[in-house]
Amino acid sequence: MTVHSGHEQIVWEGESRNVTARATGGRFTLHYRLTTHYLYFETGGIGLTKQEQVPLINVQDVDVSQTLLQKRQRIGNVLVHIVRSGGHRETAVLDSILEPSQVRDLINHTVHQVRIAAHQRQIDEARDLGTHRYEHTGQIPQTPGGHPHLAAAAGHLQPGPPVQQPNSLQATPAVQATTPEQVMALLKQLGELRDAGVVSPEEFEAKKKDLLDRL
Repeated sequence: MTVHSGHEQIVWEGESRNVTARATGGRFTLHYRLTTHYLYFETGGIGLTKQEQVPLINVQDVDVSQTLLQKRQRIGNVLVHIVRSGGHRETAVLDSILEPSQVRDLINHTVHQVRIAAHQRQIDEARDLGTHRYEHTGQIPQTPGGHPHLAAAAGHLQPGPPVQQPNSLQATPAVQATTPEQVMALLKQLGELRDAGVVSPEEFEAKKKDLLDRL
């Protein structure tokens, strides 16, 4: 068995209980091992041992297939659907396994944990890469979603001066109208400012009322 890094641990082990294994008295065996990283298939016979391993990250789904006889014997086939590199799909079979539904659930749970760990590693690598880039270029790093890592730049960004929003009425003419001619001229200017969007319709009406009250 190949030893893999990352503290690989055995989660489950089992053997096939098919007719061939029973008929040979155990001289021909199908042995299966689930670890925290791989699913191993071992075929053993007289002078022959073959082993295949499937990375759990490549496992797409797991099903159970049972005949009526297998159900009475509490055994069944566990079908492991795999997606290889390049998108090639295949199905590996754990043949005639005791309590197949429990084995299926255990494989699915372990695969789920592997995917969570892989996703977290991607997040950590992206964060580390972004921090490294900021330290060397001064550019705020971007996450895969496009949002800046503000935490990395928090100690370097300084708030700008507050921006004072002008009152639109400050842009209106400041002439004090005292005659009807001046009032009409001022109303015309206010209308032009309203049409240009400088003065809101509400402000125009309020100013218009104020000017007309002076007449």
